[in-house]
Amino acid sequence: MPFRERIANTLYKLSIQRDRLEQMAAKLQQRDQEMFQRCIGAQISKDFARATMYANECAEIRKMAKVVLSSQLALERVMLRLQTVEEFGDIYLQIAPIMEVVKETRGRISGVIPEVARELDEINKMLYDMTLEVGEAHSREIALGPSSEEAKKVLEESSAIAEQKIEERFPAPLGSFGLREAEAIGGGPAESESPLESRVLEYIRSQGGALNFSAKRCAMKLNASVEEVNRALESLVRKGKVILGE
Repeated sequence: MPFRERIANTLYKLSIQRDRLEQMAAKLQQRDQEMFQRCIGAQISKDFARATMYANECAEIRKMAKVVLSSQLALERVMLRLQTVEEFGDIYLQIAPIMEVVKETRGRISGVIPEVARELDEINKMLYDMTLEVGEAHSREIALGPSSEEAKKVLEESSAIAEQKIEERFPAPLGSFGLREAEAIGGGPAESESPLESRVLEYIRSQGGALNFSAKRCAMKLNASVEEVNRALESLVRKGKVILGE
């Protein structure tokens, strides 16, 4: 197979694994939201044992999500680099860091999605075969270059970006309910709140800025159902109006 066709084939295989990681990340986010809502419900019901169990499950889900997201980002960087190789043919300088990133990503993801790890192992073998085609001298030259530092930088950047995405997508379900300081003193924005959410916030403020009450009592006070109050609280947490803290 011609060299450029082999690169194109490798890119195709990498895109499949990237898409699988993206799908896994979406499933983990959905599972986290489910556990997060259960944690909120348990907190409202003062079932702290179950709340802790759900919070711990969320923590484990987020560990997996970070691995998946950082691996997805690393593969995207690898694909961009391979596209450069495909276009400009600078295989001598580019293939070594690509192989190292794929190898490290395979190691990270093996405990989360073994089938993706196996595919990445096959992809790395394909990349290695490409280095053999450019000759032993060239292969040795690029392996001894600054590829390790470059690969390390790619992986570190991918992990840092994944950490940011986790913070954006996954609210932290830990501790007991409380208001953000801006809301507690009445300074937060309210334009995105529903009428019931605004009433729930006002009720929390009237209780000293903390949810030290049952959802049933709050529902009776606001002339709403417990289910409606629970949904309002879940929405307020997602919007950042109410936080879970000590």
